[in-house]
Amino acid sequence: MYPILFTHVLIIVPMSSTRIQEISDDDIRNMCDIVHRQTDYTIDQIMDKLIEYDYNHIDIIKDYMGIVVAKPYKIESIQQEIYKQLRIKLDAATKDFNDGQYDKLKKELEDDA
Repeated sequence: MYPILFTHVLIIVPMSSTRIQEISDDDIRNMCDIVHRQTDYTIDQIMDKLIEYDYNHIDIIKDYMGIVVAKPYKIESIQQEIYKQLRIKLDAATKDFNDGQYDKLKKELEDDA
């Protein structure tokens, strides 16, 4: 059906360096069919996109539709990651506190009325 130049592809998943996934020729054909039905890409473009997106056909379709795919952030250093996590935690705690104060004030105003 489609000219596939290779029969098996080994992919090392970037999130976990210990996990290796083998993709067969049939899997690649299925992914090509799915992407071809959802987009107007040619088979050559689909094969290039599969390689570019590490054989994740869902990300190819999202890119075609204009949906921004969240990219994992790169940790520059341990110190930066520690302070980033602290900021996230403190921001969440501050938001929760402010929401609680707003609800408390809203309840007091309703009770006075």
